[in-house]
Amino acid sequence: MSWQQVKLGDIFEIARGGSPRPIDQYITDDPNGLNWISIKDASNSSKYIYKTEKKIKPDGLHKTRLVHPDDFLLTNSMSFGRPYIMKTTGCIHDGWLVLSADKSKVDTDYFYHLLGSDFMYQKFKSLAAGAVVKNLNTELVKSVSVPLPPLAEQRRIASILDQADTLRQKRQQAIKKLDHLLQATFIDMFGDPVSNPKGFEVKKLSEQVDLIQIGPFGTQLHQEDYIENGIPLINPSHNKNGKIVPNHKLTVSQSKYEELTQYHLRLNDVLLGRRGEMGRCAVVTQNEIGWLCGTGSLFLRPNVKKINPFFLELLLSSDSIKRYLENVSQGQTMANLNKTIVGSLPLIAPSIEIQNNFFLIAEKIDKMKTELKSARNQVNNLFESLQNQAFNGTL
Repeated sequence: MSWQQVKLGDIFEIARGGSPRPIDQYITDDPNGLNWISIKDASNSSKYIYKTEKKIKPDGLHKTRLVHPDDFLLTNSMSFGRPYIMKTTGCIHDGWLVLSADKSKVDTDYFYHLLGSDFMYQKFKSLAAGAVVKNLNTELVKSVSVPLPPLAEQRRIASILDQADTLRQKRQQAIKKLDHLLQATFIDMFGDPVSNPKGFEVKKLSEQVDLIQIGPFGTQLHQEDYIENGIPLINPSHNKNGKIVPNHKLTVSQSKYEELTQYHLRLNDVLLGRRGEMGRCAVVTQNEIGWLCGTGSLFLRPNVKKINPFFLELLLSSDSIKRYLENVSQGQTMANLNKTIVGSLPLIAPSIEIQNNFFLIAEKIDKMKTELKSARNQVNNLFESLQNQAFNGTL
């Protein structure tokens, strides 16, 4: 089906926000102030902006821009192109573009899906200005051509995409609920690991592991030692949600690897980031045996007769232990852990039988998460396919 192609500037009034400066002098606690819309007010899980955290004095209005319900907001730099629909009136700073629709031509929900689609992102990306930071500007956005089906067709397409998007969000919400279930189960069985309300025996971490090993010094690894597609080197940024996710551009050769034998990882080792954000950790599984501990990490070799590696990982990544590590870590600019700090860390020591029972529960939850993630990926693929069909006229 062939639809009319129109430029966004023909169906939207498009403008950029602004900011009275210095902004701190315009922020007010007066409930009658104007809503001041920031990126923090936009949630990735919602397409609407209902309220704002801050307000500004009305006399700042001449330096900014007022937006209204059903206007679209687009982020104009970095993660540009993410659309939100206004459900309140407020003012926007220059990190936003506002698109005010000609309602006789535009269905709000259809254009929400269109503006947020990969179809549009690729158009914005190819045109975005700025060599270092890609930016959108009003003239660029006005110039982009989009398919404009009749209003009835826009509504039909929006209804289909809304249903698919709802299904996609439900899958994601189910995954989050399983994360909460794991945390709730941990608290139910063990309580807060620092205040220890259940009265478990407390032991130093050094009493429950066979080894605490700091990663190699900078003098042992140089920039020229890094290659692509060699043996993975694991730094804190590669520990994501309790899993090890390597960067195959940050690896070392076999010869360099053999020089650093004391940093080779074994099954059930627990990697812990020792710089910056505390609590980034993961357990070494069959997939990561033999990889290399990086300079920004340390690893623990649990005595599995005393402490379950996955229980240890959850302890170290808990909010209470993270706060404890932040308080005792060294370094004025960046938090930094050493062997003494880590070895002295007091940890609850429930019986290994209780720990292993918890691990069995955690395994079941993790299996359910894996199945849900697979289902979510299938729904995401379906959604992208529907988007492609919707915007090329074949849905």
